[in-house]
Amino acid sequence: MIDFHTHPVLVRELVEKYPRFERAAREVFYIGNNFQPLETFLLQMDVAGIERAVLLPVDCRRARQDAVGTNQQIAELCALSARFIGFASVDPRVKTAAKDLARAVKTLHLEGLKLDPALQDFDSAGAQALAVYEAAEELKIPVLLHAGMSWAPGSAIAPGHPLRLEPAIRRFAKLNFVLAHFAWPWVWEAVALAMKYPNVFLDTSCLYYDSPKEFFEFVFTRQIPVSLIERTLANQVVFGSNYPRVEIKNMVRALKSLPLTEGCLNKILRENARRLLGQRGKRPATSGHDH
Repeated sequence: MIDFHTHPVLVRELVEKYPRFERAAREVFYIGNNFQPLETFLLQMDVAGIERAVLLPVDCRRARQDAVGTNQQIAELCALSARFIGFASVDPRVKTAAKDLARAVKTLHLEGLKLDPALQDFDSAGAQALAVYEAAEELKIPVLLHAGMSWAPGSAIAPGHPLRLEPAIRRFAKLNFVLAHFAWPWVWEAVALAMKYPNVFLDTSCLYYDSPKEFFEFVFTRQIPVSLIERTLANQVVFGSNYPRVEIKNMVRALKSLPLTEGCLNKILRENARRLLGQRGKRPATSGHDH
């Protein structure tokens, strides 16, 4: 199984090596949990049955003074375990963004792009963002965008509205867009985009209170019918936990509590992510804690 949405913000080794990492975790990402050795992350994956996890940074140095994980830091973590799949992040409002992305993919061997319009303070439909999407399309990597509600201090909610992305989705038909959090609370809008455009995917990390099972039941039975996923979107949903905001095992259990067939669950937990990641997604992870 693949977790398509994790943030290595509590990794103690990064706090010890990079002095400003603690500020990024506490004041930018706004997480209060204790820092933990990397081993704990891998154990969380083990308990949940997750083979590989996508690590997501956010380059918000211009907007928030610190990055929530840099491309270099993500690459360092990936070098410690074959179970990690690293994404890059660049700031669309920086002139070198497209070149920075190409360098991260070709030199650091990162495998996708993470953007957060709210935290990075950019227009996801603007010309600067379009240039970055074009670079991602040329590099043949997926782009995962924060969509929906943002809890980050000082950030606005409106930049996360999924319909802002429709012009880019139409223009870059060969680029796979993954809308994080099912774009909650704009779940219907996100679903409509996925129904209309085959290059739109949704990740399951839609949780905004402390019971994943209750929240999944609310989103996938009352906001939208779960049958819509089974019958229409089975090929366009990927599992994402948003760890460490939520324990991975609780998100896996919540997903499996929904009345979905084993075939559909297999697509969400494995096959769709593998298609998005290409050869990297098909490569078996080294078992155990190989760091």
